[in-house]
Amino acid sequence: MALTPEQRAAQRKIVGTLTLKSGMWFEPDGQFCIWRDERASTEWGNGIPELSEHFDTLEIPYFVRVEVLTIGKRKKPGFTLVVRWDDLPALTRWVPSFEKQIDNVRAEIEAC
Repeated sequence: MALTPEQRAAQRKIVGTLTLKSGMWFEPDGQFCIWRDERASTEWGNGIPELSEHFDTLEIPYFVRVEVLTIGKRKKPGFTLVVRWDDLPALTRWVPSFEKQIDNVRAEIEAC
């Protein structure tokens, strides 16, 4: 399957984002979350609006929620991009190396 230039660019951006690992977590039900504060969402081009465009390009199902996180002693408003557990194969199709993290989470969930 030949990738379009848009798909290739989106894939590179998502791979780079997942490599950073900051502002990302799995919830107890297995949902994968990427959070960005309001400033990061506009300033560095690595925010939720840009990530949403990349997820749309690669047809990875997700939803976005507004969320306030406590960081240190401060509450910071931002946005969380969420991929449901059942939709993670659509993400690993583009980032196969992410499967290892998913397997680790799956093992932790099953151990509980």
